[in-house]
Amino acid sequence: MKKDLFKIVEAGDRICATIECNGRRLASIDGNGYDSLEAVKKALIDLAGRFAGMAVLTVRNCTQGWRDVSALATMRRPAMARLSAVSAPRNGAQYLIPWAS
Repeated sequence: MKKDLFKIVEAGDRICATIECNGRRLASIDGNGYDSLEAVKKALIDLAGRFAGMAVLTVRNCTQGWRDVSALATMRRPAMARLSAVSAPRNGAQYLIPWAS
């Protein structure tokens, strides 16, 4: 197989990476100390937090001179706040919808 199919990351390489979703930058990395491409992608996803939709991960190895762009689809939803006693259903009354008020 061709060598350019395998993006190698070494601990001393300078990595510049971003993750964008819906045209908004969620997280970015500029540094070294990553030992694999998967470690870089995992760090980006952890920094981005919760998001839903299609994201674009761009990783550039400034030391070796290559760039990897990949897509990530996720169904992560923002955590909803716990419902309080006020929003609990009651007999003979309307439901209170917290996200609609």
